[in-house]
Amino acid sequence: MRVVVTGGTGKAGQWVVRELAGAGHEVVNFDVANRPELELPGEFCRVDLTDAGRVYDALFQFRPDGVCHLAANPAPSGQAQIDVFDNNVLSAHNLMQAAGDLGVSRFVYASSEMATGLLTDGVVPDRIPFDESERRPSPNAYALSKYLSEVIADSLAVRYPQTAWVGLRINNVIPPDGYDAFAAEWDDPGRSSSNFWSYIDARDVGTAYRAALEGTSSGHEVCLIAAADTRAKRGLRDLMAEFYDGYDQFADDYQDPASAFSCARMQELFGWTPSHSWRDR
Repeated sequence: MRVVVTGGTGKAGQWVVRELAGAGHEVVNFDVANRPELELPGEFCRVDLTDAGRVYDALFQFRPDGVCHLAANPAPSGQAQIDVFDNNVLSAHNLMQAAGDLGVSRFVYASSEMATGLLTDGVVPDRIPFDESERRPSPNAYALSKYLSEVIADSLAVRYPQTAWVGLRINNVIPPDGYDAFAAEWDDPGRSSSNFWSYIDARDVGTAYRAALEGTSSGHEVCLIAAADTRAKRGLRDLMAEFYDGYDQFADDYQDPASAFSCARMQELFGWTPSHSWRDR
């Protein structure tokens, strides 16, 4: 299968490129940066995804069977909110519409854990672990931009029924060499409380994209993806009670150190489960 990966030079995107190429897919990396120094398999094409004309030009040039969309402004803070929002929403819409017009068979895109709205200060899920049905309004521009990518896909699934759309609500991505940073949080666990001490290994993002790309779903599906465990040494029950006003809404079968995020939908649809944990180093 010929597959366009957008943002294939990024922290997660490079692992998607490697995973797909390793599985025998023909990969083309669309990125706004110049040809990357990072050695990656496949072809490279410089594309500004906020420019619809360039998106159509590049996509129709390569005519892929599938698209894996990861390119985005990844910073929830530290810059103008309108820049984050405009870039992410416009890029997603341009690419999705062009892919639909081209007749791409499968389109897998990066939503975010933040699209749940649960990463808003003081907001907690009704129950842990929680699934894709949990969603609250968020004042964060990045979170809103990612949620709107799901709304766009809902609409384009009606317009382009020949294309299968899969949104992955990706957790906090940690590269394979990034686990050492966890140690600094163990004495100050409040630093990673905002997403309930969750994460995902970048390599598992790669396998999740491959599973969704090679899957047989139809319409539009949205799936949470996260590591199976937390990034904390202390148990989640204890941490949630301390940092969220005595929170104790856990499923009867919950066992530490499992993640607060349920990936059951991803497993049900595509047979995917996370493979990597900092505890296995």
